[in-house]
This record gives sequence, C-alpha cells and structure tokens, in this order.
Amino acid sequence: MKSAENNQESVAARLKGKRFGVVGVGNVFKGDDGAGPSLVAILGERGARFPYVDACEVPENYGGWVVKQKLDVAVFVDAVDFGGAPGECRVIPFEDLMLSASNTHRLSLHFLIHYLTEKWNGEPILVGVQPKSLKLDGGLSPEVEAGLEELAEALLAAQ
Repeated sequence: MKSAENNQESVAARLKGKRFGVVGVGNVFKGDDGAGPSLVAILGERGARFPYVDACEVPENYGGWVVKQKLDVAVFVDAVDFGGAPGECRVIPFEDLMLSASNTHRLSLHFLIHYLTEKWNGEPILVGVQPKSLKLDGGLSPEVEAGLEELAEALLAAQ
C-alpha cells in the first residue's frame, strides 16, 4: 500500500494553479458518513469559486459532471476508516481503496475512477475523512466538523 498524505495543506499544494473541483460523497443521515456532502455545503456557504457537487451516495452518477467541468483535478471527499483520529483527513490512493480502506462507497468509487480513466485526462484524488461514528441520524461529530472546516479552508486557499 502506498503511503497516504495526511494533512489538508498537502491537498491544497497539489491543487494550486490547477483547475479543480470537489465531489462530496456520503449519506448525511449516517453520522460522519455525511462528511463529503457537509464539506460541499461549507464550500457553498463560503462562496467557493471552483465547481463542487454533492454526489450523495451515488458518485458513479457524477462521472459526466467531472468530464464536463474540464477539471485538471477532481477531489472526491468521503468518510473512510483508515484507522486515524476522528476528523483527520488523508489522501487515499485509489488503487488501495478496494484493498484496505473501509468505506461504504468504495465499489461505486472504484467503478467511477475506472470510467474516468477512459473518458478524462485529469487526476482524481480521494480525500478520506476519518469518521468517529456512522450511526443513523447521528449528525456529524465535532471532530469531523473541525476536520472539514480545516479542509474547506485549505481548498478555498488553493482556488
């Protein structure tokens, strides 16, 4: 398994000077699994100038969106259990997604990335947010909320 980058600044550094967009993935009714959609909401509230979309639990339906946006980089943000501290963000190599990272959307993300490699010349990045709880109707934990605030600041600084 490749090593994962584990801070928001490394993500921002990879995006600086590139046309990028954000795809939030997750289910807002399952606690911290709503990290991706919650990040998209934060970006909207803060007036992000780059494209972003809430893909909910069906990221495979947004491959066409990525291609049409003519992005250099598409940042997929989803709750991923990689054994870190709750709210910690890491870049998870897509080739490791099916092998090691626990994520409820890994199969649909796997197929989406396969589709994109055939239709798009950009770089996909998966930013995993370590969940604390995936309880139904639990809402985001304070740790994940804080991690998303930091990630939003880093993304906004890269625009």
